[in-house]
Amino acid sequence: MNVTREDMPGRQVALTIELESETINAAMDRAYRQMVNQVNIPGFRRGKAPRYMVERYMGKEAITEQAVKNILPKTLQDAIAEQKIDAMDVSDYEILSMDPLQVKVVVIQQPLVELGDYSDVRVEKETTETTSEQVDEVIAELRRNGAPWNEPTKPRPIKKDDMVYLDLEGFTTEGEMEEAKRENFPTIVGVERAGVPLVVNQALEGMSVGDEKDVTDTLPEDYPNEALRGKDASYHVKALLIKEQQLPELNDEFAKTLNFDTVDAMRETIKNNLSERATDSAETAQVEKIMAELVSRSNVEVPDMLVNEEVDSMLKSLENRLKQQRINLRQYFTFGGMNENEWREANRDRARERVVRSLVLHDFAHREGISVDEAEVVGEVDTLLDRFEEGEREKAREVFTGDEMRHELEDRVYQRKLIDRLVGIAEGRVEAAP
Repeated sequence: MNVTREDMPGRQVALTIELESETINAAMDRAYRQMVNQVNIPGFRRGKAPRYMVERYMGKEAITEQAVKNILPKTLQDAIAEQKIDAMDVSDYEILSMDPLQVKVVVIQQPLVELGDYSDVRVEKETTETTSEQVDEVIAELRRNGAPWNEPTKPRPIKKDDMVYLDLEGFTTEGEMEEAKRENFPTIVGVERAGVPLVVNQALEGMSVGDEKDVTDTLPEDYPNEALRGKDASYHVKALLIKEQQLPELNDEFAKTLNFDTVDAMRETIKNNLSERATDSAETAQVEKIMAELVSRSNVEVPDMLVNEEVDSMLKSLENRLKQQRINLRQYFTFGGMNENEWREANRDRARERVVRSLVLHDFAHREGISVDEAEVVGEVDTLLDRFEEGEREKAREVFTGDEMRHELEDRVYQRKLIDRLVGIAEGRVEAAP
């Protein structure tokens, strides 16, 4: 057996295997014996026709194809071992030549992950502070929720936070933009994503009912309609109606409607919630920076097959999220002005980044000796059971100790230990493994 190797992008290796005549002749005999019983050849009983008649009747290529199928698994295994390839998968074979018999197979290698030195990575968590202004913003939103909308008692210009009903048309050099057309459409001034282009929303402030205005804009490079990206657009808007919100007075009575005893108690709870969110956000940002540094210091080569599988997974997750909103993928792609292939291509880089990150984390965990033992899983179950009333604990224990939930809890503990180790090293509290 003679093997020629060609390294290709995407962790692929093309192997051209030239089979020895003795090997292929023995394989052809075996293939003949398999196939002679599968056909009826005039003048011969089934299974009794000589090899040359079977080759003439079925074609020599068919017998050769069967012969290759018979010997290729062992032959390919030997070739992979000879070339010292850490194989993950193989493609279908291709017969390049009949004389001599040459077969080409593309072997997909396992990903290559070479962790860089991360012992001196230092990323501190950003300090967070919750201000009274942030608390005021939340309270203002709570006052707006459910508050009635009424027309102003006197005519006045439109101002921020008004609800404006409008007619809208949009045009480019390509003609009218159907996706921009609105009739008697409500939008709230000052809200960035309020159903109309931001430039139109901003232009409403200062207009009055009955006023019309033309505004221009350049469509962004991520505009859903790909054919219009980067083009100049003009919008014609007419204000039809103004409504303003009648906000409840901020007092203890209002606080009680939200299950707080007083306004002060409401402010304290809101401040604590905001502080917790800010802390969580700072911790997430810290981990993201650490991961980015760890990846940047590492050398990773990923097979395209893993990237494709990640894209499949991302698409499946998207489909599940859309189902909760009663939207199917076809509708989603129609609304977005793209098809599935375009979506897949647009998300390949993000999928690759996710695969790279996962591989780097896996090797980091291996080097740092991170694992989860039975006692830790039991401890996690006990912690969860503490949240249940005495009479509910046994039923909850049955759920938590089931195979599926146990694996989920094991993964939860593993991820927590992994993040703790990452952050500990980055903050200089833990020494990295050599």
